[in-house]
This record gives sequence, structure tokens and C-alpha cells, in this order.
Amino acid sequence: MKELTDLYRGTDTDDASDAAVISKVVDQVQKVCDEKRTSLSEQVDVLSQKVSEAEARCERENNAEYDSRMSELTRREGVLSEEVEVLEQTTSEIEKRIGMFNSEAKSETELMEMTESSKSEEVPRMKHAISLYANITGIKFDYTKEGRLAGAIAIPQNEEVHPFSINASKCSSFEIAEQLWGMMEVE
Repeated sequence: MKELTDLYRGTDTDDASDAAVISKVVDQVQKVCDEKRTSLSEQVDVLSQKVSEAEARCERENNAEYDSRMSELTRREGVLSEEVEVLEQTTSEIEKRIGMFNSEAKSETELMEMTESSKSEEVPRMKHAISLYANITGIKFDYTKEGRLAGAIAIPQNEEVHPFSINASKCSSFEIAEQLWGMMEVE
């Protein structure tokens, strides 16, 4: 290249030999450029081949990784679907049980209301009947004795009060009534 530069600066005076030298130098430069171009073209081809191989390998790896991930997600979806199905079934059963319990609670509430209603009607009637029996018979019961029928019988004609205590578990209703009537008889 220095030779070519020297020729253009005018240090060499022979034009014909300069032209021949220039032609040779241009041919040499052309040859070097062609060699470099061929070498670079070969290097580009080699690198292109390597890039293609790397891309193919990446695609295969990505596809394998993608397929693996997709199969894992599909499996997980199946597991979750089964869990959802079980939960839906459990929820359905619980809702049925809640419905049954609500129905039962409603029935019990109605029964309690009916019992309260009948109690509010029955209690005054029972109090009146007990009061009537107590006035007629003169019996005053002692409700503090458990398992025993106890109290006192007043006999106004004789001005007497007779206490009594009967074991209710050992006597029949008839025997209890007979004993009480026997105590009430005036002698």
C-alpha cells in the first residue's frame, strides 16, 4: 500500500512503470480483498450454521420445557378439578343438612309455641282445679319431699290437722287415693 501512496505523491517519475506497478498493486489488493471476502463469507456461513443449530436446540429445549410444563399444569388442573368436585359435593350435602336442620328447627319452634300457648291456657285451669281440690279435701301438699307424697290434711269439723307421707314408688294410684280418703274421714 505504501508503494501505491508513494506513486500518487509523485516521488517516482516513470509513468509507464508506475502504471504497471499500480496495476500489480491493485491486483494484489483485489486478491487480498477477495481472499478476505471469501474468508469472511466462510466465517459467516459457519456462524450462520452455528446460530441455526443453536436456535434449533433452543427451540427443542423450549418445546420440551413447554411440553413438560404443560403436562404438569394439565395434571394440576385435573387434581384441582377433582378437589372442586369434592368441595361442591360436600357443599351440596351441607346445604341439604342445613335445610333439614332449618326445617327441624322450625318444627321445634312451632311445637314450643304450641306448648307455650297450651301452657298459658292449661296452667290457670290446673291452678283452679288444685285450689278446688284443696278446698274440698282440705289437703295441702308438701312438694319439697322427693319420691314421697307428703303434706297435711285439715279436718275442720274436728279442728285437726293430720300430716302424711306416702312412698309413691311403692304404692299404686288407687292405694294412695284410699289412704288419703281414709285420713279425711271424720270419726
